[in-house]
Amino acid sequence: MTDTSAKKNTAEEFLEKLRKALSSDGDFPASAKVVAELRTLTSNPKTTGAQITEIILKEPSLGTRVLSLVNSSFYRRRKPIMTVSQAVVQIGMKPLSELCAGLILLQKFVPTARQSGPFANCLKRTVVTSLLTSTINGKANSSLSSKTEETGYLAGSFAELGTLLLAFYFPQVYETALKRSESKKHDISQSIKEITGLSPLQISMEVLQELNLPEFYSTVLDVTDKVTRNIPIAESDQVPEQIISLGKSLSAAKCISSAIISGSGKPELDKAIQFAINSLNLPSDLITAVIGDLPAQFKDHCSAIEINLPTLPTFIHSYKNGGEPTKDQDEQETSGFMDFVDEIRQAVDNREPPASVITSVLETFVWSLKFDRVMLLLLDKNKTKLVGRMGLGEFGDLNPQNIIRPIENAPPLAPDAAANREARPVFNGDPITPGSWPIVAIPVGFGKKAIGVVYGECNEGSRGELSAKEQAAIGVLTELLDRSIVVKG
Repeated sequence: MTDTSAKKNTAEEFLEKLRKALSSDGDFPASAKVVAELRTLTSNPKTTGAQITEIILKEPSLGTRVLSLVNSSFYRRRKPIMTVSQAVVQIGMKPLSELCAGLILLQKFVPTARQSGPFANCLKRTVVTSLLTSTINGKANSSLSSKTEETGYLAGSFAELGTLLLAFYFPQVYETALKRSESKKHDISQSIKEITGLSPLQISMEVLQELNLPEFYSTVLDVTDKVTRNIPIAESDQVPEQIISLGKSLSAAKCISSAIISGSGKPELDKAIQFAINSLNLPSDLITAVIGDLPAQFKDHCSAIEINLPTLPTFIHSYKNGGEPTKDQDEQETSGFMDFVDEIRQAVDNREPPASVITSVLETFVWSLKFDRVMLLLLDKNKTKLVGRMGLGEFGDLNPQNIIRPIENAPPLAPDAAANREARPVFNGDPITPGSWPIVAIPVGFGKKAIGVVYGECNEGSRGELSAKEQAAIGVLTELLDRSIVVKG
C-alpha cells in the first residue's frame, strides 16, 4: 500500500468516527440548525428584523450575551444599545446573526472548557481566531460604501471547528497531536494532519458538509487554504472578491492566533505579522492595531460566554497604540438573575398570560436584583397618564396604587415617561422617591401594544450600580415583556 492510499484510509476512518460522534450528539447538530436558519433568513430580502429578534430571544441566555457584546469594546459604541431589536437595526441583520451563530456554537463547548486542560486552550484558539478574523476583515473593508455583510466572526469559528471537535470528541488524539507538535517544534495543525490524514481546515469543511451548513463558509475555508499556501485562485472558479478578501483576513487571523496560543513568544508573533503584511498584502498599521485591541475584546467575549479561559500573553499589550489597556468592566453578575431571565423567556415561549409574565418581572427586580421597591404603572384610557396598579417591596407610607404620573407633560427627566415614549429601558433620571438610586424603568409593550411601565428603585447605598451585563439582561426582559403582549394581543 502506498503512502497516499494509507493516508486516504486513515482520513476516511477518522471521518467515519467523527460522523458517528456527531450523529450520536443531539445538541451540536441542533445548534447547527439554528445557525443554518439564521443564515437562510438573512439571505432572504423579505426577512424582517423582528424575525431575527424572535430567534435570538428564543435561545436561552443568547439575548443577554449579544447585548453584552455589542456594548463592549468590540464595537466601541458611543451610545449603548438597550434591546436586541435595536442591535438588529444598528449592527445589521447579517453581522448580528453571524455573531449569534458563533455564540450558539461555542456554548456547546463551554462546560468542557471550564474543566481547563488542553481543551480550554483549544477553545481559546477558536475565540481568538474568530475575533481577529472579524476585526481584520471589518477594518480591511472599511472603505467600502456599504457595510460588509460577513463580519468574519463565524468564518473564524468554522475554521477552528475541526480542531475543536477533534479535541472535544477525541481528547486523547488531540493530546497526542499536542505532544507531537511540542516535541517536533511545529504547529499543532501539522501534527493533526500527520495523525488523522486531514488538516484542521479539511476536517472543518467535512463537518460543515455533514451538518448541512451554508456552502458559503466551505468556499471561504477553501480560499483560506489556498491563500495561506500561496496557491493562485483560478478565474474560472469565479470566486467573489468579498470571499477572497475574507479568506485573506481569515488566513492572517489563523496565523496570528496560532502564534499567540503556541506560547512561543513575541518573535513568533512578529513572524505571523510579517506573513500577513508581506504575503497577504494587509496594512501593517491595521494588523498591529487589531492585535493591540485583542486583549480587551477577548476579555469581553469570555465574559459574554461566561467562561474564564487562559489569559493572553502580556506582550500583546505592547502592540497597543497609545492609551492604557481597557479597564476591567463590571463582572459581578448574579447567576440567579440569569436563571430568572431564562424562566421568564420559557414562560413567554409557553404563552403564559401577560399578567403572569409581568408579575415574574416584578419579582425578578426585587428578589434577584435586590431593588428595594418595584411597581407596575399602567396607561390610562387616554394614554396621558401612568397610574399605579401594584407594587412589591418596601413602600413605607407610600401606596403604589395612589401614584399618578403624567405622560404628555412629564418632567424632562422622568424615567417612566421616557421608557414609555422611547420604548427602551431607562437607567437614569429623577427617581419617584427622592434620593433613590439606582433606578430602572422599562416599557411593558412597544408602540401600539404599550400598556404601561415597570419602574424600580433602590434606597441610596443599598446596592451598587447596575453592571453592563445586568443592563443587557434587563434589555432582554423588556423585549420578553413585549413578546408576551404580542403573543396574547
